[in-house]
Amino acid sequence: MASLAVRGGKPIRSRKWPSWPVFDEREVKAVEEVIRSGYWGGGVGASGPKEAEFEEKFSRSHGCKYGICVANGTVALHVALLAAGAGPGDEVIVPALTFWATGSAVLMTGATPVIVDVNPETYCMDIDAVEEAITDRTKAVIPVYNYGSAPDMDRLLKVCREHGLVLIEDCARGHGFVWRDKPAGSIGDMGCFSFQQGKFMTAGEGGIIITNDETYAYRCYAIKDCGRLRAGGIPGEGIKPHEVLNWYNYRMTQIQAAILLVQLERLWEQVNVRQRNQVYLDKRLREIDGIEPVKVDERLTKHQPWPYCFKYDSKSFGGVSRDKFIMALRAEGIPCGKPHPPLHVALHFPKWSEAYKRYVESKPSYPISEKAYYEEAVELPQYLFLGTSEDIDDIVEAILKIKRHIDEIA
Repeated sequence: MASLAVRGGKPIRSRKWPSWPVFDEREVKAVEEVIRSGYWGGGVGASGPKEAEFEEKFSRSHGCKYGICVANGTVALHVALLAAGAGPGDEVIVPALTFWATGSAVLMTGATPVIVDVNPETYCMDIDAVEEAITDRTKAVIPVYNYGSAPDMDRLLKVCREHGLVLIEDCARGHGFVWRDKPAGSIGDMGCFSFQQGKFMTAGEGGIIITNDETYAYRCYAIKDCGRLRAGGIPGEGIKPHEVLNWYNYRMTQIQAAILLVQLERLWEQVNVRQRNQVYLDKRLREIDGIEPVKVDERLTKHQPWPYCFKYDSKSFGGVSRDKFIMALRAEGIPCGKPHPPLHVALHFPKWSEAYKRYVESKPSYPISEKAYYEEAVELPQYLFLGTSEDIDDIVEAILKIKRHIDEIA
């Protein structure tokens, strides 16, 4: 009789995992308040009441003076890039291993994404590769907080300052992170967050740009609000109303902002719970031959996994492929998957673009990112880490069970 669930055996886990999103009557009351107010939409010419309150509280909690609410995380990157002046003829350096919005936002400006490989330990942007990729056309760099880890932000900030590059942090997976004593999003020039359904805070959709630079803030306000200038215009720039050349309606609703104000109240407790469980799972997985958790730099003092990721070595599991291992792990009741395709595979590059020649005709390779995607990376969703250490033990026991009975799927 088979032991593995994928072969008909009893699964390790049949109990439900913590549900996501987390909500209670506070969200319901917050939405009701907005509905009854009659002020539902995004603020026109000025932030609406709930939007303004959320901009203030979220940006301050992440070390910045200004917050600019937008429709989602992708447009947060788009607006930040436009505020930085990125456009046709410019290059923006991005990591290969990330959700494709990091690269598509660059394409949306008309600039060329310059894709670099990731560090093999953290799966985050390789700073050596960044330095090699800089040219006289480079406008900005977008590092990504991924897998509850981070690139070397000290070194990256130094590189950007030395070369006069705008540093835009992709914090779609970095809510509540702290590098040394600096919150994620406050280290560079602008930080971009997502509030999509699966993120650490959610209103279904939504995003925010945070910054300590007044000029960038007022550019972002205008770009996302149909070109409307806030009172006094853009500091240091003699721009009149309706002279913002690149503008969009990227506003957030008051309903979303109201939900996010409540979600923010939960964030810090949830960071602590997820981080504690992340550290515990790291410790337990290191005891299993053939399993290696993604490394978290010790300078990243606050973090949480979105998603959690470990490397799978098929040689230690009887030559069984990563994809078959994932199927077996799911059958044991553990939600899991593999990464998004690397950017050079995932993005569509128009034939007329510089990027098409770079990535379609030249066919460059990114060995670390490609190995992660095709062979070794296994991801676990963030909501698993809102549970207990006993929940985490189930993940470990499922992996150990598969290892013991690997001959059933070899």
